Amino acid sequence: MSPRLIALLLASVLPALPAAAETLTPYQRLRADGDFSGSKAGGKPAVDLSGLACMPAATGTLRCLVINDEGSFAQFASIAENRVKPGATVPLIGDEASDATLGTPPRDLCRAPGPFAEFDGEAVTYAEGAFYIAGSHGCSRRKGEFRLSAFHLARLKVDEAGAPSGKVELTYRLSDVLRRADEVSGYFGKDLDGENGLNVEGVAVTGATLWAGLRAPSLTDRAYLVGAPVEALFAPGKAAATVMPTVLAIPAGKDRGVRDLAALRDGRLLALVGPSQEQAQPYALLLVDPARPTGSRLLGTLPSRPGHKAEAVTILGQRGSRLDVIVGYDGARNGGFEHYRIPLPEAAAR
Repeated sequence: MSPRLIALLLASVLPALPAAAETLTPYQRLRADGDFSGSKAGGKPAVDLSGLACMPAATGTLRCLVINDEGSFAQFASIAENRVKPGATVPLIGDEASDATLGTPPRDLCRAPGPFAEFDGEAVTYAEGAFYIAGSHGCSRRKGEFRLSAFHLARLKVDEAGAPSGKVELTYRLSDVLRRADEVSGYFGKDLDGENGLNVEGVAVTGATLWAGLRAPSLTDRAYLVGAPVEALFAPGKAAATVMPTVLAIPAGKDRGVRDLAALRDGRLLALVGPSQEQAQPYALLLVDPARPTGSRLLGTLPSRPGHKAEAVTILGQRGSRLDVIVGYDGARNGGFEHYRIPLPEAAAR
């Protein structure tokens, strides 16, 4: 059965989100104490931040990791009260593919071969002593090129203070998982703009599962999450992953896909959704229960920020029925981070 036919069948049984939602108001804006690095370390201040994730903290200061989609590094940061302070950069890949990368490199994708270039980091999350950073796993936007550098998933283990405790681990196996994700596999290695091609823009870990949130494809008002065991993605050796992924279709609204993901303590996911390509669709926050994806709840729409794209969300704290989150923007100097306080619906009994 074709992916489009599956999507049409799903559309007949999955509920759509409400056409309108409350526009959220920022609780406060974060001030940057210094500049994040741009596409090259030591260059101009960053205006292309695309991901933020933080470790839980016993004190009032959070240890975080920030990425951008134009470089080959990540950057540490600390957040305290309404301030975010850039820290040291961490290289993710070098100038060429590493023989130490786990799994088998994907091949025969996109319209044309391209150079090994930037990591194209689009997503970062923290779980159980490690940060996970995902490249877009998609073709380049301008020329539709296959660049192997963008088809990595990285893991950076850290100690309790958030300092790196080992080398960056790299794996190609997320590509194997996406190729086996039936509903969306036919869009892997296709152009984002012309062919609704698959692009990863969010990642989160709940339990033993890593979830990749897809910006595209967006099919009949559905966005997609693809889940696979972390252990299978980072198993030693060069063998390809053979695990069958879990694919969730969530009601995100017309022409909207996942732009970032964050995990709640109870296993639910907070999805930042927005245009799957460049459509004039608002960005919004969606609460997703992987056990009941069709019951996803729209928490609110983000204010319009002309020239800025909401591409980062992380959970600052959870207190009873209130969720504190940070949203960051591609196009804004140093991420333009905003703090939101949002009512959190109770989890349904499982």
